Amino acid sequence: MGTAPRRTVGIVDYRAGNVRSIANAFDHLGCEVEIVTREADLTAVTHLVLPGVGAFGHCAEKLRASGLLPSLMRWALQDRRPLLGICVGMQLLADAGEELGEHAGLGWIHGRVRRLPVAEPGVRLPHVGWNMVRFAAAAAGFEAGESEDFYFDHTYGFFCGDPADVAAECTHGATFAAVVRRENILAAQFHPEKSQEAGLRFLRGFLACV
Repeated sequence: MGTAPRRTVGIVDYRAGNVRSIANAFDHLGCEVEIVTREADLTAVTHLVLPGVGAFGHCAEKLRASGLLPSLMRWALQDRRPLLGICVGMQLLADAGEELGEHAGLGWIHGRVRRLPVAEPGVRLPHVGWNMVRFAAAAAGFEAGESEDFYFDHTYGFFCGDPADVAAECTHGATFAAVVRRENILAAQFHPEKSQEAGLRFLRGFLACV
């Protein structure tokens, strides 16, 4: 019986993401980890992660300034290789974000990033802590109909233009996309690297994408 191939996970470092904690999670899963700061770093990578922490516009500006965007476009859109966006890394996939003004996103998954409403009593922002995620479609090792708690830390949510791109939802003042998926592109609003066993299961599911 053959040994499963060892995955090499590239984590895009554009000075706007929690690279180290994500690297630790994949290291725990037995992966090689490559910090990607230039195109040459992608040579041995099998799976790519786009993290993001902070304001949408700041992260979008940092990503464009990094010079990595053409390489990411070739990876995800031309070669259709596995890409995982996390937190603001997920939001950047949208058409636009409204945090601190209007900012263009990558437009790889149609939708907008808007501030979560807080009209309901007891709903506060930022949305920090554990919350239930409901899977509407199979994604990253989870089946349609499953629910699991994941760890969130955000104020803005991804509201998809096409419901078919939404693999899972969460509710905090409003129902927003917790997981989006389109072909080889997968993204999560929550932090799988902070979500204990559920998060590791999600990352294993991403690694199963080839």
